[in-house]
Amino acid sequence: MKVLDWKSLLKADATNWLLEEENPSVRYFTLKDIQDKPGPDPEVQQAKRDIMQFGIVPNILHKQREPEYLKTYPKFYTNKYKGLVWQLIVLAEMGAEANSQ
Repeated sequence: MKVLDWKSLLKADATNWLLEEENPSVRYFTLKDIQDKPGPDPEVQQAKRDIMQFGIVPNILHKQREPEYLKTYPKFYTNKYKGLVWQLIVLAEMGAEANSQ
């Protein structure tokens, strides 16, 4: 079944919830991919900047600087969900930027 109008499958429009500022990644992708706002749009740009400042992305990056985390590098893949490879996957999915800071 091809979904042409995702809103018709919901009992209410979830757009306002997706645009809440508490999850900048969800807000960014909602603005860009659901509302089709262009990358240069100021609201999209602010949401993109917020990804690196609030929420899970800065938390992950902060934890990666801790000495305990550095000890996990030899298990970068096998340490499932906590190893470097898994963290990079999450960071990429959240819209983190490599050269931000």
